Amino acid sequence: MSTYPVYRPRGGVSRLLTWADDFMSWFLHGHETWLVAVLKGVPLFLFVYFMLTYIPNYVYYLLTVEIPFLRFSDDVGFLLANGIAGGNFAMLILLALGVQAARGRRGFGWSAIRMFVMLNYLFTVLLLVPLLAFNLAGGSFIPVRITLQAVAFGMIVAGLGASACVYLYFEYRRVTRRDADDAARRSSELAAR
Repeated sequence: MSTYPVYRPRGGVSRLLTWADDFMSWFLHGHETWLVAVLKGVPLFLFVYFMLTYIPNYVYYLLTVEIPFLRFSDDVGFLLANGIAGGNFAMLILLALGVQAARGRRGFGWSAIRMFVMLNYLFTVLLLVPLLAFNLAGGSFIPVRITLQAVAFGMIVAGLGASACVYLYFEYRRVTRRDADDAARRSSELAAR
């Protein structure tokens, strides 16, 4: 009985999705240096911070101050904001469980979890963290207060996020090239026996 290799489509989009799935398998569960760990951990912390503090705070101000026909009391806004924060926390726990369950598994659903995490990471380092930096430098969208230093700081942080993505790509290439060379060497040693 012969075994056949896993079919991998040859098209451009399919090849890109396969590469992204392999990259995310390495990103989530592969070897890492301290710099890769920092580039993964800091955006994760800031994403959790945003989900558990910023979003409930936005909901609170929308429901109590900004939307004129709602204008709930502070207590009702507080309860609704905490309900949103609790839902976000539950969603983060489910996402973490899904990521751990997808470890080493192939299939559409498992790949979809990894793709979601990749898009989430890109969203965090390219948009969310620059938004937090923009706010930290005194910028605001509600009420509108866009200053040059806030925009400049946000752009600098976005550039650092893009640099982190490029570094992760080259680190992935380096690690996989090293693993492929080790596998080829072991294969040739076994074939020589």
